[in-house]
Amino acid sequence: MGFAVSQLTEQNMINIQSDCEYQLTLIMNTLQRMTSEQAAITQEQMTASQAYLQAHKDEEGVISQEAIDWVNSDAFNARFNTKLKIIQAKEQILNVQKQQLETKQKMASNQRDGWNKNKTSCIEKFFKYFN
Repeated sequence: MGFAVSQLTEQNMINIQSDCEYQLTLIMNTLQRMTSEQAAITQEQMTASQAYLQAHKDEEGVISQEAIDWVNSDAFNARFNTKLKIIQAKEQILNVQKQQLETKQKMASNQRDGWNKNKTSCIEKFFKYFN
């Protein structure tokens, strides 16, 4: 009976570890996607800045200082910064979840190792008893 409990507990720990690995994979994929979204937002911001500056050249092709100041202003960049902050907040939440899953995975691994040592010890005692 004790051996069966040990085997079931070990299998449960393996299942927990596998579940954690799967969830970590999902989180890592989401983080990668969010990094791509951040790059796209930054690219969009650069494109909008360049388009605005191109549209505000004088007859000689010189960009006015007002246009440069506008492109560098918080008002112009507000919508891009807002999108980036939303993504960064989601990333922080995912990083916390990732750390929690890694901790849970280590706990399951340690518990599994403990059960394996206990099982080995019980088997050794059992064979010593009958020899």
